[in-house]
Amino acid sequence: MWEALKRILRNVLASANLLVVLLFVLSAYSDHVSPHTSILFSFLGLAFPVLALITLLFVFYWLFLGHWKYLLIGICSFLICWGPVNRYYPFHTETEIPEGKNTLKVLTYNIMAFGYKGNSKEEPNKILEYIANSDADIVCLQEYAVNKLTNLNSSRIYKALKMYPYHSVFYLKNTKYQNMGIALFSKYPISKSRRIKYESDANGSSMHEVTVNGKRLLVINNHLESFKLTMEDRSRYSDLISRFDADKLQDMRGSISNKLSTAFRIRARQAEAIAEVIREEDKEAYVLVCGDFNDTPISYAHRTIQGPLLDAFAESGSGVGITYNQNFFWFRIDNILHSQNIRSSNCRVEKIPYSDHYPLSCYITLE
Repeated sequence: MWEALKRILRNVLASANLLVVLLFVLSAYSDHVSPHTSILFSFLGLAFPVLALITLLFVFYWLFLGHWKYLLIGICSFLICWGPVNRYYPFHTETEIPEGKNTLKVLTYNIMAFGYKGNSKEEPNKILEYIANSDADIVCLQEYAVNKLTNLNSSRIYKALKMYPYHSVFYLKNTKYQNMGIALFSKYPISKSRRIKYESDANGSSMHEVTVNGKRLLVINNHLESFKLTMEDRSRYSDLISRFDADKLQDMRGSISNKLSTAFRIRARQAEAIAEVIREEDKEAYVLVCGDFNDTPISYAHRTIQGPLLDAFAESGSGVGITYNQNFFWFRIDNILHSQNIRSSNCRVEKIPYSDHYPLSCYITLE
């Protein structure tokens, strides 16, 4: 009787393992499928880290029991998915910072309207202080804002960031008390700036030409469409994660899945517009793409924008690299991408607690 039960349990687990492995492989390559073709693959991409973890647990389980056939299935799935796994969980040790006039530090940071704080001698704005002390040469900011309520205006910001004599700001959403958008601050001259046109109410991308020691560097700053989850949505999700309830899951599934589906499709079109701008550039151009993609490394939007570019975190970062840090939504959605004639090093996430995003920085060398 006991042997029969063990055999049934093993068969159930083996079937579950096969299903998880199938979903794991599909999720690993889900970024090849546009959400306009099938939205299912976009959701699978979000589930990639969970499916990878479950597959790994199955590998250890079969190893412990000595069932080599099922163990081999799990190992083979990781070999098949090694590229996406390595992109999501890279491992690189820190190296010496390259010396030379063509080596720059780049910082991208969604600053959440400077944390909705003002800036004064008595109470300096922590985000402004961090940026000023970062020693970055090029800074791409998302949710950059001037705010009448906090008395944080352009002149105060420029004064606090006086080490950046060149700046370009595009406001994307204006209200009675606040103007919010994207901004580029640079220690090097900005010769041209323009918006990249695509569908959005409050998000956007901008393209800038920066001259670095006679070299033309194209910098694209992005803040792509968010999922537009309300505070109530996020609170319910957090509550569900901490205290799972099937009824709560059923209540959430419809409204949140609709918001996610809409955002996936809008971001796909935005990513295609950005990719088209990059394709139009000279193949020898130095290209740097930064910002908040609001999507993970395994996503159609990320893959479309990246194209032939390199992901700085995958090239020189280490670990999961979570950049969004609120309400159990722990993902790397902020990125630094660069053309193949640029070498990146020491890409890292800075655990700075003043926004709902962590800043991402790296060193780049124009070769």
